[in-house]
Amino acid sequence: MKFTVIKNEDVDKYLDDRDRSELSRILWKIEQGRYEEGKDAANTYLVVNTDEPYAPEVIAIMKDHGHWGFSEDPNQVTAQIENDTLVLNDHEG
Repeated sequence: MKFTVIKNEDVDKYLDDRDRSELSRILWKIEQGRYEEGKDAANTYLVVNTDEPYAPEVIAIMKDHGHWGFSEDPNQVTAQIENDTLVLNDHEG
């Protein structure tokens, strides 16, 4: 998983003012770090939900260009919901 995508509607729906403020602070910190490294502070991305009927076509195009498939990222964790509880998988590293 190379990217983390959060739907703005979900931010508004599920986060309170304090949470939204904290998220904003974190995003600003990332943008500032990118700026200091000489990168574009805020990249823009094309996001396609995998349940869209045209997603297989998009995936095929991405595969053709080497942008689809598994790659391990030590900064990513996986999780699952069990009985209304978020359970993080063990991650060694």
